[in-house]
Amino acid sequence: MTEKKVVILDGAGSADGDLSPILDVLSHALQADGAQVEIFPLREMKLAHCLGCFGCWVKTPGICVEADGGGEIVKAIIRSDVTVLFTPVTFGGYSPELKKMVDRFVQLISPFFEMDHGEVHHTPRYARRPRLVTVGVQRHPDPYEAHIFKTLAGRNAINLRPASFAAEVVLSDDGADALRERFESILTRSDALPFGDAAASLMPAPVVPGTAVEPAGGRRALLIVGSPKTNEPSTSGVLGGYLLDRLKERGWETESLTLRASLNRPEGERELLSSVERARLILLVFPLYADALPYLVTKALAVIAAHGQASREPSQRLVGIVNSGFPETHQNSVALAICREFAAQSGFMWAGGLALGGGGMIGGQPLTGAKRSGPPVQHVIAALEMTAVALAEGLPVPAEAVSMIAKTRIPFALWRSLYVWMGGKGFEKQAAKNGIGKDQLLAQPYAV
Repeated sequence: MTEKKVVILDGAGSADGDLSPILDVLSHALQADGAQVEIFPLREMKLAHCLGCFGCWVKTPGICVEADGGGEIVKAIIRSDVTVLFTPVTFGGYSPELKKMVDRFVQLISPFFEMDHGEVHHTPRYARRPRLVTVGVQRHPDPYEAHIFKTLAGRNAINLRPASFAAEVVLSDDGADALRERFESILTRSDALPFGDAAASLMPAPVVPGTAVEPAGGRRALLIVGSPKTNEPSTSGVLGGYLLDRLKERGWETESLTLRASLNRPEGERELLSSVERARLILLVFPLYADALPYLVTKALAVIAAHGQASREPSQRLVGIVNSGFPETHQNSVALAICREFAAQSGFMWAGGLALGGGGMIGGQPLTGAKRSGPPVQHVIAALEMTAVALAEGLPVPAEAVSMIAKTRIPFALWRSLYVWMGGKGFEKQAAKNGIGKDQLLAQPYAV
């Protein structure tokens, strides 16, 4: 009988305390089940974050263009029987260390789309895919945060199409016997995947307007752009920039900060924290990466939270704006739930969020450009205008704006079909410029 191969991605960071006893119990449970276990301590590895360049689709299909330890990890995953994601639960999501690697799982899927349970997803690159098990560790019991985490793990499973899937959340002070029992359960259990309403239910409801919040430290707004595409215009930059300009027209001081790799160094952290401390309103705008926030946004939130609430004004507000590469708006639900959970845990006043499906159709083009291509964006402009008026007056993102940005100007079924067709053709065209044919786009470089 062939020995089962298990790969564990250890996402514990240096600030998360010693989670090795929990990982040891997990490893022993796997070995007792007859598995050969290989652990990748991500915090000790030199790994670049995903830049959203799609090079692993249109330049070197199936292989990330970053020549680092990520290739070794992906190769081990695709040749394993079980892949385990191990991480402290971070506002309902993964740790920055784990999210950095999960973002690069894009090389495990193809650039082409297909329908699954009424949702658009990318087709898997490999026919043979390992079982996926996700384990989160909480410091304190928080059922809602655990629910966000399990839903995120399930959404990852939908896109990666593993042989089977299970997710579990344990506490850092659970005893060895209790941990062993929980881990033995998830080794054989198959959890339901959170399609449709199961994901949409996490979309934060619009904030009910109350008394307008008068900022205690002046009317100053900070735009944090979380798109990793820092060398070209991004949809996130366009959306956030338009909203920031409207606030400036209404007398607000404004500042814009694009997250970069410098955030991994002390000077980058200081720049972020200084900008956040000056702002009374923070606009966090980012694309959906692996069903949640991109690595640099995850890292930024962890840095802000670690800085503490002591010097934070109680009226400091946070707005989240996310756009995804899938046409369904509800695929952004988990990401906004994480933003709201961060606000609750870090002392910010949650002022609401906007979610846009099919953000790739904006593609960094100005919303009001005379020569812009693609579908109409009047509904996006109107939603941002409404949002600017409300935020400038100290009110939350209006419910009407939340609904409007999620709508399309053509019937959704037709819009979705066009999006799938145009998306596939667009990637074929990009690949052709690099001398890559359609059949090569489906290469399986790490297959056994």
